[in-house]
Amino acid sequence: MTPTPLHASPLPRTLLRSLSSAVVVGSMAGVLAWSAIVATPRALAQDAAAAPADAAPAPGTGTGTGTDRPQIHTTIAAADPDVQAFNEHLIILASPWMEGRLPGTKGMERAMDYMEDQFRKAGLEPAFSPSDGSARSYRQPFSLGGKREVVEETITVKCGADEKALAVGKDFKLTSLGRSGTAEGAVAFVGYGIEDGPEGYNSFAEGHTLEGKIALLLRFEPMDANGKSRWSNGDGWSGRAGFAGKIAAVAKRKPAAILVVNTPGADDPRIDSLTAGGGRAMADVPVFMVSTAAGEDIVARCGGNRTLMDLRKLADEPKAGEAASFDLADSKLAVAGRTEERPVKAENVVATLPGRGALAKEVIVIGGHLDHLGMGDFGSREGPGKLHPGADDNASGAAGIILLGESLKKAYDAAPADASLRTIVFAGFSAEESGLIGSRFYVDNPIYPIKDTVLMMNFDMIGRIKNGRVAVTSSGNAKGMTEWAKPFFDASGMTVVHTASRGGGGGGGSDHASFQAVGVPILFAICADFHEDYHTSRDTYDQIDREMSVKAVHLWHELCWDMAKREARFEMDEAARGPMRAQPMKVRAGMRTRETDDQSGLDVVDVTKDGSADKAGIRKGDKIVKWNKKEMKDRQAFVDDLRTHDPGAKVQAVVLRDGQEITIYVELQAAQTAS
Repeated sequence: MTPTPLHASPLPRTLLRSLSSAVVVGSMAGVLAWSAIVATPRALAQDAAAAPADAAPAPGTGTGTGTDRPQIHTTIAAADPDVQAFNEHLIILASPWMEGRLPGTKGMERAMDYMEDQFRKAGLEPAFSPSDGSARSYRQPFSLGGKREVVEETITVKCGADEKALAVGKDFKLTSLGRSGTAEGAVAFVGYGIEDGPEGYNSFAEGHTLEGKIALLLRFEPMDANGKSRWSNGDGWSGRAGFAGKIAAVAKRKPAAILVVNTPGADDPRIDSLTAGGGRAMADVPVFMVSTAAGEDIVARCGGNRTLMDLRKLADEPKAGEAASFDLADSKLAVAGRTEERPVKAENVVATLPGRGALAKEVIVIGGHLDHLGMGDFGSREGPGKLHPGADDNASGAAGIILLGESLKKAYDAAPADASLRTIVFAGFSAEESGLIGSRFYVDNPIYPIKDTVLMMNFDMIGRIKNGRVAVTSSGNAKGMTEWAKPFFDASGMTVVHTASRGGGGGGGSDHASFQAVGVPILFAICADFHEDYHTSRDTYDQIDREMSVKAVHLWHELCWDMAKREARFEMDEAARGPMRAQPMKVRAGMRTRETDDQSGLDVVDVTKDGSADKAGIRKGDKIVKWNKKEMKDRQAFVDDLRTHDPGAKVQAVVLRDGQEITIYVELQAAQTAS
């Protein structure tokens, strides 16, 4: 009988949920308990192997769906031991207790504890000697800068005889579009806050002052009866709908605070959400996002006989003789918004397998990122609020690194005492999703000199290798690497889609790019066929093909073991690499950009219809702040990265729209002409 693959017989999700209440979440003990309760397939395999293959299920142990359905314990028992081990690591790293492995969270700390514990059990040595003389450590700490935390946010409506406190999260939210402050004052309606619209449109009445008042600002721009823009010919919103221009126009009139209200009837799904904004502050006073219902309540209490929809219609079609902006009669709001910047620390988890003999001073780095997106507050393709387990991205790669630590340690122990072997560094990098920060920090602060690092091998998303197709990128300017690697590719049992990259990006925005940027030869493995669950809450453990993942691990083991013994290192042909801009452009992004004055990104000034950017959802007026996980401070960086891609490549873009960072995935089309 052919064994059922583990991914075709996953542990039921109900088991995950039912056990969640039994595990202590706040400590490593909880993680180890989870391992003992759920992920012990090797122990289960021993029990199952002792029973006859045709034994009937014990009473009460059937699935209730028929005896022909594969049972989990028999499937695990039939699996290869490496598949069993991979399954253990994967389920733990992608479990709810890891909270999506966002740097700076308790969940990420648990994930780092787990990886460190596995390195220790494998016999790998801690990589770092702390300067204070304390015990050696597996951790390499680095700063992720400051994290803005809201410590106070209140809005109290004081119109009329009664006071009403609005509910945080339901009625309003303090945004990052302004700064800390408190205020109490009259409510001043300012329409859409647009001072330079078509045909002389202006939201501000001459002589109307906002000083010391709470400005009530409608989201988006003038719209028709169907809630669509009057200025964009039915194609979304024009550039005037964005937060930047509107808030700047209001802020320069010196209000004490700004309330941005979700405009009733707008044909845009965002009117049902309260964005916290993103990027830099646009005003020196607190800026709050207010729900439509709360906005209606404020106007009903403070605006006399008019409704919020009445005010919207007035702003949509200003009438001669009516003021565009004005104070609501007898109105008063008290608001407070205060934030603090708190430092965020992250850590790489790094272990070493010391070499010996003449090659001991040379180093191979095997790495992959351990972090993911947490609750999807950034980088998510479906928005925040749901757990993003990151089973494929990159619990699969992290599990593979743990297996490689075990297998290569055994290979080194079994090698003759006089064998000459290179040192191997195993690294679980942090903050990859934030822009390769952890791997860049390691490259800048290596354990061993970077000049002695002869190869970096990176795993990222090896969990869903469809039809045996794995993509491997190597350094095209490493002389002889392709010829050396090909026999291993051919013997792997997979279809290796190989690319020899000569660009500094190394074939994608992952941690190997940090090494290739400083001249280290790389090998990078990833699933050849991307899936739609990438960077969503659907990237769960039950989707992972354990068997194919382990084939990738075996391939990496064979390549690393051979490189560890190989007498010569790869010579880098800098002439063949050449400057990046000399490479032909094989793709087109389908948009025109310009640099911002403050080097904070690239403004999108035009989008080609049906081009790469248009199909992905990038709009004119967006600002690209990151492309392929790199900050875009100038156009040359953008063009240089484009030159590294082939048609069909999918690139992550982070754009700023309406003050909110949005992650978009762009599938690059082939260039029509070289440029």
